[in-house]
Amino acid sequence: MTGGFFDFKRVRRRLRSTVTTGAGAVDSVDRILLRTQSDQGTGYGEIAPWPGFPTETIDQSLEFLRSAQGNLPHLLAAVDASPEPLPCLSAALSSCRHWDAIAGFGGSLPSAGLLTLSVMETDAKVAAGFRTLKLKISPETSEEAIRGVLGRSACRFRLDANGSLELQSARRWAEFARAHEQVEFLEQPLPVGHPGYASLGPDKIALDESFLTPGGVTWAGTIVVKPLLAGDWDELRAWRREHVGPVVYSSCFETAVGRQGALWLAAQDAHAGTVGFDTLGRFENDGRDRHAPGPAAAGLPDYDWASFWRELT
Repeated sequence: MTGGFFDFKRVRRRLRSTVTTGAGAVDSVDRILLRTQSDQGTGYGEIAPWPGFPTETIDQSLEFLRSAQGNLPHLLAAVDASPEPLPCLSAALSSCRHWDAIAGFGGSLPSAGLLTLSVMETDAKVAAGFRTLKLKISPETSEEAIRGVLGRSACRFRLDANGSLELQSARRWAEFARAHEQVEFLEQPLPVGHPGYASLGPDKIALDESFLTPGGVTWAGTIVVKPLLAGDWDELRAWRREHVGPVVYSSCFETAVGRQGALWLAAQDAHAGTVGFDTLGRFENDGRDRHAPGPAAAGLPDYDWASFWRELT
């Protein structure tokens, strides 16, 4: 993009029920919706940090946006010159840059269903057509409880610890995953940077918080990529063309703008497989979700994004 200007809106989204992660309980999130105008037309992006990931904060992003005073070249120069990485802001600017292609995306990808240990919820997800299910586990979760869920369907399962386990329990859960064919992988069992990953090994162990952006870590196992946290998307796509190994694309509870961009990005990967975007309906009815929920995460081609922007408060 050359020349041009930008504006932005900060929004707060309140969850219907608290989401517990390795970084603690989350009951609301702030997002910044970004709009650019340049010789390439109008673009939209979203700055959407998520607890537990070492990105810039909403307030740090606001400092960059306000200091550029709506001047797009000044903002781009400030991001390039920043001594600290700004993966969320970089991802949002990537979305703006590719918006013409993103806005026209109407494809779909199979999505894993996000659920608790509730028997009724598991049955409902299976009935809705989900073929892969994702379960959050913690130090208090029992193997018996997980076996009970596995026995209720023929689905594939992903177990996500959000970095909450100690090494001994991580080893036990790794053995559990490897012993059960239904378990696709154990996601982020240990905190970011924990030396225990070397002894766990990559078989059926996926990294999420530990990956973030290309170049951050080398891992032979599954890598979970959250597009809105992953930095410049052109750099991410270049990395993916060279990377050998499975990559799973996942949501960070973004609005419709971020979701449209993230799904487009995931669809550029011919080996994307089943993504993790079962996050719709988790927030109060604030009008910031527009895609259809379900086992297929589909884009919204020809949607009126200018109206969506005007309706934001």
